[in-house]
Amino acid sequence: MYSPSETISSQIGENVRRLLRQVLGQEEAPTTATVAGASGPLLRQSKGLREFCSTIRSPEGLQILDLGAASQANINFVTGLGHRLATEDLHRCLDLFTARTMVTADPDTEVDRFFQDNLHYEQGQFDGVLCWDLFDFLPDALVKPLVARLHSFLKPSGHVLAFFHSGQPGQVVPVCQYRVSSAEQLQVNERSQGKLRRSFNNRGIESLFREYASLKFFLTKDSLREV
Repeated sequence: MYSPSETISSQIGENVRRLLRQVLGQEEAPTTATVAGASGPLLRQSKGLREFCSTIRSPEGLQILDLGAASQANINFVTGLGHRLATEDLHRCLDLFTARTMVTADPDTEVDRFFQDNLHYEQGQFDGVLCWDLFDFLPDALVKPLVARLHSFLKPSGHVLAFFHSGQPGQVVPVCQYRVSSAEQLQVNERSQGKLRRSFNNRGIESLFREYASLKFFLTKDSLREV
């Protein structure tokens, strides 16, 4: 039998030998977990992001619109490519819009008011728009007008990246901030909880973006579809 001191010495010796093997390239270092705690940030691969980034590699000086919460990571990534990034967090405006439409007899007036208060950009200003999963949380009255407005903001060669949850209407899901870690990886941070307004199938998404030149769907291993 080993004494306690012998056991500790043996463990220390093995740790030192393992460290030396890692330094010499004879053993791989242990990988870090992709999830930092149960409610911490999640790292996820994104084929849709990879496709989007491939369209904005060059030339420099492009303009990108991010409709999610402001993120220094996204600013650093986009400006690192030589482009400019505008950010407008529409999630923060949705509760106020919903509260107004519940007490008004003319929802169309509130739609007009929403776009008077938000998204003041010029026609053909942007080369790309990052919508993330915004469409799943928009009230019905804002969905088609927003799609049309984004179409007007885009240059003819511009691109939109959007995510769609595969859950059912009314299902509670995390409302997340998406931070770009690399051209094909996102850090996903939960910011609150929200209910899905609707369930989009592929045909519904195609109909929604019918004024756009083309669509690409990307398969994922989680509950998000990337378009």
